[in-house]
Amino acid sequence: MELFAVSAAELGFQTDTARLADVYARARQLGFGLAAAEVAPQLRLQYFDQPMGEFLIAMEPIRTWKGDPVILAVANGGAGLVLIGQDGSADAEIPVASRFLFVRSNEAALAKAVRGGDEAATLGRR
Repeated sequence: MELFAVSAAELGFQTDTARLADVYARARQLGFGLAAAEVAPQLRLQYFDQPMGEFLIAMEPIRTWKGDPVILAVANGGAGLVLIGQDGSADAEIPVASRFLFVRSNEAALAKAVRGGDEAATLGRR
């Protein structure tokens, strides 16, 4: 699996915000998948040189004990490196500048490239 950091704007959204469900649907159309919940905490443990101001949303939503969907963001807000939770409901409005961490298998990337277009090359592959 490869990880790709892509903003909602890079996925084609041109408004100030986009619904989380719409961002995920567009990513799936391009052959990307959602990262497992374990990716966010593991990334936080390994990503020490994260630029200040970067927030990466990095996962499939999970449920709180009350049943509310939550997504985790790996962030450097200036006060240090953090892992924070935020609304993960389908209707959550996310700023289009927010970056998402998606996954894609190497086989999917190869098949897409063979078919004549690898969007990852134009989407800010990390």
